[in-house]
Amino acid sequence: MNVTFKFVGMLVILLIGVVIGLETAERGLYRVYGPPQEAPQPYYITKVDQGKVEKAPVVAPPRTAPEPPVNYVGEVGSALGQIVKDGAKAAFRWLASLFKA
Repeated sequence: MNVTFKFVGMLVILLIGVVIGLETAERGLYRVYGPPQEAPQPYYITKVDQGKVEKAPVVAPPRTAPEPPVNYVGEVGSALGQIVKDGAKAAFRWLASLFKA
């Protein structure tokens, strides 16, 4: 019976630790990404005289394709890689020309 109490106690402590960990992780996510935002309504609701309700659609601005970001570091790395590749090809061609008879 003593072992059963220990086992149940350890399970309760583990459950409390999991709940605290989930809450801490959720607060951390909110801190990084912000709280979740609700989906915007597709229409406006306005109240008119005598209890009548009027709905007007929300017109969203047209979506344009975002411009791709410019990655200068990647471009410089690609250019340096091409220079090294061309230099290695030239060196191997020069070495190969020495062995041609």
